[in-house]
Amino acid sequence: MGIGPMLLFDKSTLESLSVDESGAIGGFGAKHHLRQSLVFLNVPAMAQPEVYLVGADKLFDAHGKLANDGTRKSLTSFLQAFDAWITANRKS
Repeated sequence: MGIGPMLLFDKSTLESLSVDESGAIGGFGAKHHLRQSLVFLNVPAMAQPEVYLVGADKLFDAHGKLANDGTRKSLTSFLQAFDAWITANRKS
């Protein structure tokens, strides 16, 4: 990979959510590996808060709508923090 594709990511803002249906920690490992790759691409990722949705199959109803109020509140707080973080780290 040449430097051109790397520049596409340079200083882009990013955050990821880890979702795991089984309750295992596979999503945690995948998210950690993604963060390591992003360091190489010079992509700052928001450090806190982190989100790991475990047992996602129980958090949503049959239509895919979020049915857990606690998770809804946590995701709302996360998205508000991410919005503020994007604004603070926006490319000039």
